[in-house]
Amino acid sequence: MQARLAGALLVLACDAALAAAGTSSPSDPYIEFLWSKTPEGALARQETRSFVLGERFGHQVCVAVLDADATTSGLTIEMRDTAGRVVAQQAHPDFDGSKRCFPAQLPPDATPGTWRVVVYLDGAAAPAGSREVEVYPTLDALIAATPQDMPYVLGRPNYDATIAPEAFVGELAWVMHIAPDGSVDRVEIERAEGIGLQIRDRAIRAGEISLFPPRSGTDSTSTFRRQLSFRNDE
Repeated sequence: MQARLAGALLVLACDAALAAAGTSSPSDPYIEFLWSKTPEGALARQETRSFVLGERFGHQVCVAVLDADATTSGLTIEMRDTAGRVVAQQAHPDFDGSKRCFPAQLPPDATPGTWRVVVYLDGAAAPAGSREVEVYPTLDALIAATPQDMPYVLGRPNYDATIAPEAFVGELAWVMHIAPDGSVDRVEIERAEGIGLQIRDRAIRAGEISLFPPRSGTDSTSTFRRQLSFRNDE
């Protein structure tokens, strides 16, 4: 019997928030992890909570300042291992607060575990924000630690800049059909209302680039459902 698991319900897509006037302060930056670099003009991106040591997969750290009125000049990203040691650091003096993604620095000889990505803005000595990420020595180790039928990479629709932020009201739900090797071989739109009708193609692409642990046995297929709910609080 196929397993159907509910994906997380997101009250508001972060990308829509990035396009609207934000209420967060510069000291509360948005930090996101991507499994691989997103091609220019892509409809979706590969969001993840886990990295693998080395450069094989091209993992990315993305940062944005949500406060549209903030003036930001400069960014430093530290990668701290499970013991709190700084294992890598990169500086971007031209960072202006708009969302940008940078290669995650994951030395192959570093110690895997729960790392913390620490962000500094404007040359300040105190961190502006941080986020934990699970770092594994190999892909096999990551897959072994991931529950069956749960994604280790969950595709996320990219924001469509041609749509006004106030138009982001509606619902969108899709179902991913998972192949035995853990890839997604088919995506079905289950429900689309309001803005969901305009970004159906982005949801389909988000489903297609999601990744799950491989399955074995006679029941080698399953499904995973994801739902996005958009609202305008103004």
